[in-house]
Amino acid sequence: MKRKNVVVWVVVSFAFILLSACGADVDVSMSSTETEAQEDGSRATSPEPISAPLTERPGHIRMSDPNTVADYALRSFLQGPAGVTWGPDGVLYVADATGHHIVRVSDNGSMTDLGLWQTVESLQQDGPNGVAFDSEGNLYILIHSRIVRVGHDGDVESVSGLEPVAGFDVHIGGIAVSPEDELYYTDMDYGKVYRWNPGGSPITVAAGVPQAENMVFGLDGTLYLTRQGEGEVLTVDIESGAVEVFAADVCGPDPCYLAVDHEGDIWVQGLNRLYQYSSEGVEKRFVVDGESYPGGPYNWQTSAGIAVDDEGGLWVASYTSRLVRLAPVTPGETDPDFTMQIIAPGFEASDLAVDSRGAVYATDSNGRQIVVIHPDGEAEVLLQHGSSGRMAVAVDENNAVYVGMPHGEIVRLEEDGSLTHYADLLTRRMVFGADGVLYAVVGEAFEPKSIVAITGIDTYSVLATNIDGISLGAGEAHISPALDQGLYVYTEWECHLFFVDFDGQGRLIANLQDLGAGGGASVMAASPISGDVFLVPHGPYALFRIDAEGHHEEIAARIFGDPWGMAVSRDGAFLYIAESGAVDRIRISGDGS
Repeated sequence: MKRKNVVVWVVVSFAFILLSACGADVDVSMSSTETEAQEDGSRATSPEPISAPLTERPGHIRMSDPNTVADYALRSFLQGPAGVTWGPDGVLYVADATGHHIVRVSDNGSMTDLGLWQTVESLQQDGPNGVAFDSEGNLYILIHSRIVRVGHDGDVESVSGLEPVAGFDVHIGGIAVSPEDELYYTDMDYGKVYRWNPGGSPITVAAGVPQAENMVFGLDGTLYLTRQGEGEVLTVDIESGAVEVFAADVCGPDPCYLAVDHEGDIWVQGLNRLYQYSSEGVEKRFVVDGESYPGGPYNWQTSAGIAVDDEGGLWVASYTSRLVRLAPVTPGETDPDFTMQIIAPGFEASDLAVDSRGAVYATDSNGRQIVVIHPDGEAEVLLQHGSSGRMAVAVDENNAVYVGMPHGEIVRLEEDGSLTHYADLLTRRMVFGADGVLYAVVGEAFEPKSIVAITGIDTYSVLATNIDGISLGAGEAHISPALDQGLYVYTEWECHLFFVDFDGQGRLIANLQDLGAGGGASVMAASPISGDVFLVPHGPYALFRIDAEGHHEEIAARIFGDPWGMAVSRDGAFLYIAESGAVDRIRISGDGS
């Protein structure tokens, strides 16, 4: 970790950061005229557009109807991380892509917001997906096709001259600062690595690496690179442009992040994976709380960034809004064992239900608890169950809460906080129908699913294993009441939307594969008032409204954060979507009718 000119950065920049975090008035304005070409013809950085100050951090959902409101029933402070870096002031900085802000995390886990979203237009329009520092303490923030630099004097500038061709928006996958203090970035669309050239056009460092994304420099100056959707980590010779495979089959399909520790080892964080490699490419085993990895029990979840601190501790962010630190048992020791510290538990609800009073019940997988979000916005832990795994929740007409536990039991939560057995069934989706019966989708992961009607304690029957001759499949299935007539059913893998009545008879309404990719996280719920179905399919993460005949329209975009649960309020006024770090609230009816 470089410490050059740290004193200058701490003294000058800290005033800017802390004032911003506290909401004080901070002058981040630039010259009213953008920087023109210099006398030698080169391009310099230009002012970042400054907007009228906002008082609330922007949301990320974009409604098709500008008059429709999308906000939050619950929002964790750290929402959807997408890149972290260790700052020269000795604390962690997190790019919160869904949250639209840069978060500063101290050693004890306390978080502050740099407050740049209040005035910087780019952060009001889009969330950051990368952060890096140079040795002078300048902070570089990646915002998809733009890089913003926050100087140690507090000035905010857009880094100009990134485009290989003037006027072309480059799709930047990642940024990194070299030991020589030069800024590098990747072009995902054209598969190139560039070095920013303040004096002119960017310099191509390497080509032929499609979906080039996140980077880190090794202690010897080697550049390590990941590619989104590919499992491998590459090395790039920044002098010759030569590209070689460093490690294969380590990343998974989602973004993959890299860090280098003080011994020069390369840490790789992919989907549910964390690896340690020597600079020679030899995989190392590491121990956390007595468990050996890879292969230990902890689920690292969707990768969101890793960084190494001065003690050799590894900070690991998950896109579920969780942040943990692997603290070395013996700081300074080579390849130490670690103990895990939960810096920020985050929030991720795997299912939602709404009662007659408008309270929202959420199964928080990160906290291993059931949370109730009251209409006034207050959140309360209803049950601290301590069980790992995804859970289902449903509320009957009398507002009694039922929970599908991950060990395969459905229980009723009593008013005194105790749990009463209801049925021995494994379910991740259940709902009460208009007939007062509890319906559940049952079946192990990757096993054929069925819908079961539960009419009393340990009294249930199979409603359907197929509808209209079509199997429910082995993927996850979602169910929601279809007015007073039956249920809607959506199968994730096949993208089938069905109707089934209370006698098990039904029909295929539509196959909705054309709305997005199948086989991944999707959510579905229907209005008990209008009967409209609402769906967020895997892939584009857009929100669609679908009528009983299968006709659909897109009503919102940018539903990020892997949506896991969805529910509609009893009066049909609000749609709730559970995603990483938040429960979204969208008004879908102005008067509840």
